[in-house]
Amino acid sequence: MGSVFLKSLLFLLIASPLVAAWNSDLGTAQKTAEKEKKALYLVFVSTDSSGACQQLERRILSSEKFQSLVEEKFVLVKVDLPLKKRLQKENHQRMLDLARRFGVGGVFPTSFYLDAGGRPFHQENGVLPGGPEKYAGHLLGILQKRETRDEGLRAASKMSGLKKARALVHLLKPLSDEVVLNFYAEQMDELAELDPEDTLKFRKEKVIGKAYADFEEAVKKVFHKDSYDQVVTLVDEFIGKHAPEGDLRQKVLFRKLAALNHGGNLEPAIKVADEIISIDKESSHGRFSTQIKEKIKKRLGR
Repeated sequence: MGSVFLKSLLFLLIASPLVAAWNSDLGTAQKTAEKEKKALYLVFVSTDSSGACQQLERRILSSEKFQSLVEEKFVLVKVDLPLKKRLQKENHQRMLDLARRFGVGGVFPTSFYLDAGGRPFHQENGVLPGGPEKYAGHLLGILQKRETRDEGLRAASKMSGLKKARALVHLLKPLSDEVVLNFYAEQMDELAELDPEDTLKFRKEKVIGKAYADFEEAVKKVFHKDSYDQVVTLVDEFIGKHAPEGDLRQKVLFRKLAALNHGGNLEPAIKVADEIISIDKESSHGRFSTQIKEKIKKRLGR
C-alpha cells in the first residue's frame, strides 16, 4: 500500500508542472529570463503598510493558479519594501536603490514588465479587479506591448531627422522619467543628435522629471529634521539649474513656502506665496498659497 502511494506521489510530482517561484533578486531572475527567453514581471509592494498590496498578495501573487498560468512566459520578481518594520541595513538599502532605479516613489503596488535583457516596456500602478485567471490574462496581454515597442524601434531605425525623433518620443513617452533615463540611454543620445535644440521638449521633460524626484527625496530627508534653511537652498538650486515652469514651478516653490512658514520667516514666505499665486491662483497650490498667505498676514497683525 505504501509503495503504491509513493509511486502515485512520484508520478504527480513528475507529471505536474512546477509552480513558478517568486524571485527577490532581479539579477538572478534576469539570468533565468535570458536563458529561458522569457519576459520578467517585477512588482514592488509594501505588505506591511499597504492594504492594496496585502489584497494583491492574498488574492493574486500567492495564488498557485496565477503563477502556473504565467510561468511559461514570465519570470516573476517581487520586491517587498517595508515602511514600518526594519530590515537588515544592507538589504533595505538594496531594495531602496532598486526602487529608485525604476522610479518607484510611495505608490504601491507598482509593476514593471521587462524584456529578457532587463529593459522595461510597460509599467502600471495599483491593483486590477478580478481573480488569478483574469490577472494572468492581463499579464499575458501586456506582452504585445513588447512587440509593439520592438517593431517601433525597428521602424524608427529606418527614419531620420525629426521624423525619427518623433517616433522615438512616441515610444518612450509612456515610460517614467527614471526608466527612460536609466534604461533607454542609447535612444536619449540619439534624440540629442536628432533634435539638438530639443524642439520636442522631451529630453528636458524627462531630465527635469528625474531631477524633481531626486529633489523631493532630498527635501524629505531634511524637512523632518527642521532644517528649513536647507530646504530653501535646495529649492533655489533646483530652480536655478532647471528653470521649471507652470505647475512644476509651483510645486517646487510650495516647498520653499512651507519651509519659510515653519521656520518663522514670514515676510519672505509672503513673497513666495505671491509668486506661486501669480503662476496660477486657481490651481491647488495657488489656492493653498492664498490660504497660507492670509494666515501669515493675521499672524503679522495685518
